[in-house]
Amino acid sequence: MTTERMVDRLDSVFDLRIHKALNLPESVSTRVMLTYSKIDNRTTFKVVAAKTTEEMKNRITSWLDDHIHFEDLVSHLGCEEIDMDNLRRASHA
Repeated sequence: MTTERMVDRLDSVFDLRIHKALNLPESVSTRVMLTYSKIDNRTTFKVVAAKTTEEMKNRITSWLDDHIHFEDLVSHLGCEEIDMDNLRRASHA
């Protein structure tokens, strides 16, 4: 039996790996901050790793905005790193 949870607000920082989803020659690992507000119906992603270039931050953020809903990540937030290429999505944005 599963327990359904209602989330009104979520703030989390997680490590992300991405490669194929962005057609990159090699994998990129970075740290991302996720903020979700049910009241505002808003999900925001921000790449917070200092070593990641601004161009790559923009590409990753745009891809996350277009393809990932916060529910896709909730069960993975305790993981060491979330691989976006292998992430099973709950929603298909």
